[in-house]
Amino acid sequence: MSNLFDASNAPTTEPGEITAGDFVQWKRTDLSSDYPTGSYTLSYILRLQSTTGRKISISASDDGNGDYLVSLASATTAGYDAGTYNYDTYITRDSDSARIKIGGGQMVVTVNKATDATDPRSLAARMVAKIEAAIEQRADNHQLDVLSYDLGIDASATRDPAKLLEHLMFWKRELVKENRKARARAGKGGGSIKVRF
Repeated sequence: MSNLFDASNAPTTEPGEITAGDFVQWKRTDLSSDYPTGSYTLSYILRLQSTTGRKISISASDDGNGDYLVSLASATTAGYDAGTYNYDTYITRDSDSARIKIGGGQMVVTVNKATDATDPRSLAARMVAKIEAAIEQRADNHQLDVLSYDLGIDASATRDPAKLLEHLMFWKRELVKENRKARARAGKGGGSIKVRF
């Protein structure tokens, strides 16, 4: 494996995903012939797809060989909010600050798993666990109203075993679908996954 801290091994396209807290770098080797680094500046504006619309500005530098290099320190990306960002790529002429847009795309920032305290399980996995806990607590007849609120279902469901089982079967099917998709993404195929109900 190449040393990814070495700028000479940096990818030559923008990353599709960044993990908050990771060192990230990439370069653009396709621009310097038209826009030499001594006379132009490459920059990115990222906007989070959310109500906050958080904006991130990134500037490239010369990599020492005349190409544009973006290098983001771990301390910098640690401050990025997780989510999907739309980005625009710009070239600015240094002599008069004239700017043109040359591209754009999307970038996903994922949470820093080393510091993130949120539950990493998917919604389906959390719901299966909650409903199984509700069934167990129903047997003990404890905290049924709290469970109905926690599950986001009507209070009668926690008192009706058939309704609880119906919800459990639904979320287990969702969990099986998620597992199949995850296996397909991992290149292991979408074969059958056995789940005991």
